[in-house]
Amino acid sequence: MKEIEFTSLVLPLRDRMFRYAHSLLLSSAEAEDAVHDLLERLWAERTRLDECRSVDSFVMTAVRNRCYDLLRRRQADSRRDDAVAGWVERSTAAEAERWEMRELVRRAMTCLPERQREVLHLKDIEGYPTREIAGMVGRDEAQVRVILSRARNSLREVLKKMMDDERTTRTD
Repeated sequence: MKEIEFTSLVLPLRDRMFRYAHSLLLSSAEAEDAVHDLLERLWAERTRLDECRSVDSFVMTAVRNRCYDLLRRRQADSRRDDAVAGWVERSTAAEAERWEMRELVRRAMTCLPERQREVLHLKDIEGYPTREIAGMVGRDEAQVRVILSRARNSLREVLKKMMDDERTTRTD
């Protein structure tokens, strides 16, 4: 793969790569590092990209694998709690409300099992088709649809419980 092809095929994926890495690592700094390292490795091994049918899927799978490597090296639970607690609140009332809802969804997503969180992020946030997600996570399409359905149901339940808990603490 030549530099112009790499620039036109891989570099436009940086934002998606970052968002996906951030959803798995729950740390902006670590996600940035992972994406940067991965872009360097992809450039160094760009000849492998010539063999891929879908460069997009290959790159996102590489992001996933890199993040899993990083997660194996550290204790993820304490870092997730720190990341969730560290998000900054917004100033205006409407913006603050939207921010709180996003924060609530982020916190709720951290309660999901890793596979459900991953598939939900790829489908509903990144907008990947089920077929590509199946290739990225190493499952068939039917399994991805089941995981996605379970993730949405679980997320709905977690959000309902969190919102009920918030209402209870506000009225007390």
